[in-house]
Amino acid sequence: SSGSSSSSRLAVARGRISPRFTHRTMMLPVLVLALALQRSPADCSRRALLRRAATAGLANAAALSGGPARAIVNGDVVSDAEAAATGSVGLWIDLSGCSVCRKDKPATCSGTLVAPTLVLSARHCLDTPRMLNGTLERVVFGSDMFGAGASRDVVAVKSTSDYGIETAGNDLLLLKLSSPAPKEWRVVELPLGLLPSKEEQEEARRKGSPFYPDGLGFPSLATYGYGQQSTKGTTDPAAYSAGQLRRLGVSVQTEIRPWAAGFLTKPVDRNTGTCAGDSGGGALAFVQDPKGRGIRQFLVGVQAVASLPCEENQQVFVNPAAFSEFLLQASRDLGSPLQPTINWREYS
Repeated sequence: SSGSSSSSRLAVARGRISPRFTHRTMMLPVLVLALALQRSPADCSRRALLRRAATAGLANAAALSGGPARAIVNGDVVSDAEAAATGSVGLWIDLSGCSVCRKDKPATCSGTLVAPTLVLSARHCLDTPRMLNGTLERVVFGSDMFGAGASRDVVAVKSTSDYGIETAGNDLLLLKLSSPAPKEWRVVELPLGLLPSKEEQEEARRKGSPFYPDGLGFPSLATYGYGQQSTKGTTDPAAYSAGQLRRLGVSVQTEIRPWAAGFLTKPVDRNTGTCAGDSGGGALAFVQDPKGRGIRQFLVGVQAVASLPCEENQQVFVNPAAFSEFLLQASRDLGSPLQPTINWREYS
């Protein structure tokens, strides 16, 4: 309802994930019923940075995909080449130990490669299967999770709960792979210093930063996921359609700030949306390099929850920059330390 949408929007704007937005977007193929998991004017120079870069980035994605063919309702079909170029991966969750789940299909989640041996996804992609005696077993590389693509075993994980982070929006998970990803798979940058912090706002104003005062503003992003391609697939085993990677354009509805745990989005196109199985999928922003070296591809969001039905719904993405200390410490503890790669001052 419009009231529910408004309250969700307000909650995210205040840096909280709304409790009324409860549809987790992980795909668990259950026997009969699917589990319910599932502005002020922008600165012209910032808009130019994002507009030109987004146009180039999405045009490149379309070229890699071989064309704008539609999946059922949820987005554009993605090729192996585009999956690799965007660091997109599928999470294979074994449910053979689950007494209420189908045995012929895994649970699925989505993720993004952030280091050669690290994938960033959603924490509930680990927690929920554990409650059902399931196992987050491996990461699959390829546009079709059931195809002949490569995979890597998951050998270790770190979630926000491991560090006592129980604040709202803490739905992040780092997975350590048994060996580096295939060489074709591109590591996606985590822009942990792209936007000025609260304490840096005055400095950003003085330096004329394009990210002051509105941060990234309200851009359109590209999100990737392996989830169901229709709402029917979340409840009808015969309509199961998870495991095929798709791309979707989403429009940001609330500010992306380094101090805000998450942000709200909605699909750019009608009759599209995200669904069960898209949990953990990345939201990518395409931003011009400050030194004119082309387009930088940044992971600015990790999908946590979405509304139902899946068509024309809304999504909440966790903002990794709000959990930068967790990401830096957890990656060190997993033996693959992440490093900040960009700073807003480079654009001033």
